[in-house]
Amino acid sequence: MQGVRTDDPLGWGATITDRRAVGASVDSALEAEFRARGLTTSWALASDLARTARRNPTYASAPSEIRAGDAVRVLERRRDGEIPEPVATQLRTLAGFHDARYAMVPVEVRFEPGSGPGTGRAVLRVAMLDVRASRLTFIGDIGGPDAPAYAPSFPAGLALRFADLIVAR
Repeated sequence: MQGVRTDDPLGWGATITDRRAVGASVDSALEAEFRARGLTTSWALASDLARTARRNPTYASAPSEIRAGDAVRVLERRRDGEIPEPVATQLRTLAGFHDARYAMVPVEVRFEPGSGPGTGRAVLRVAMLDVRASRLTFIGDIGGPDAPAYAPSFPAGLALRFADLIVAR
């Protein structure tokens, strides 16, 4: 996961002291849910990409060092633009190791008011990039379940909702 926004109206983001740990927690929750649903044969998950980068350090960048979130923000403003360099090459290289064309990038988590009074929820922004054509193909938000307060367990709810959009339980 690329980032956590801390400027939310609920003040939940301000309670996060380690954004990297939250990002790793979201990645782990997504991976666990996707593995539980059998997506490992058709998807290369975050740990697979990290392992590939470690095995090929002179050729592939570590996924955590690729500024894909920034590239997606640029593409949101210029929908017909190409993925900027060096991100385009970094993503294409990692995808090539796994014979993939598309990269699903969890761009950021933000917090917003929930549907009921006194509740809030985490929202995961996800982008799908065509790394061969160097284009943004999809971007969308996945809302987690409403909660009365911030809880460090929110990644599991986001992962469940996201996986529900990909494959049935």
